[in-house]
Amino acid sequence: MKKRIVIILMLGTIGIMGLQGRLKILGDRLVSPVGQKKTLEEIKLVDQSIKNLVLPKKDTGVGETKIIYVTPTMYDDGKPWGVSEQIGDVSWRIKVGMDAEMATAGEIFEALNEYRRNKGSSVLTWDEKLANYALERAEYFVSSGELDEHKGFVKFLEEEDGFNKLGFTWLGENASIGYRLNGVHLIEWVYAGDEPHDKNQLDNKWAYVGVGVKGTANCLIFGTGKF
Repeated sequence: MKKRIVIILMLGTIGIMGLQGRLKILGDRLVSPVGQKKTLEEIKLVDQSIKNLVLPKKDTGVGETKIIYVTPTMYDDGKPWGVSEQIGDVSWRIKVGMDAEMATAGEIFEALNEYRRNKGSSVLTWDEKLANYALERAEYFVSSGELDEHKGFVKFLEEEDGFNKLGFTWLGENASIGYRLNGVHLIEWVYAGDEPHDKNQLDNKWAYVGVGVKGTANCLIFGTGKF
C-alpha cells in the first residue's frame, strides 16, 4: 500500500514588535501609524499602555463574567493588510488584526467544515489520532517559538512509522503560529490567504482531519486512506 505525504504547508507570523510604527489605541480599535517614528522611550510608553488595555467584561453565558485583556503583536511594515506573502519554500505570512481570544480545536474544526460546505467541498470527519498528533505539533511550535518547515512532520512519517501510528496512507499538514484568531478568521483569513494553503484545506482528497491548539500555535493534520 503506497503511503504519501501531501502538500505540507506552514504559515509563520509577522507578529513581531519592531521599533517603528507601533500600534496606537483609538477607542476599541488598534491603529498603526504609517510612517511615524518614535524614540525608544516613547515606544516603551505605548507598549505599556497597550499591555494595560482592558476591554469591557464579557458575559460568557454560563453564569460568570471575565475580563478580556488585549495584547496586540502586530506592527506596521508598510505592507498591505490581508495579503499573504511567501517567505520560504513552504512558509507564508499575512498581516491581519487579532481577535480577543484564540479559537479552540473544536471551533477551528467547525469553521473548516463550514468553509468547505460553502465552497462545495465535502465535510471532513474528526479523527482523534490525528488530533492528538496535531496537538503534539502545536505544543512543539510553542516550545521552540517557531515553525519547523515541516521537518518534524516529515521525520515522524518517514523515520518513526508515522503512517502506521496514525493509520492513514495519505497525510498532510497546515500549521501556523502567532495569530490569535477565532476559528472563522483563522480558516478564512490566514489559511485561505494564499492559494496553496487554501487548496489544501479545501481538497476533496481529504476525508479526515485533526486539529491541535496550544497558545497561538495551531496545526491541522489531514488524512485519507484510513486503515
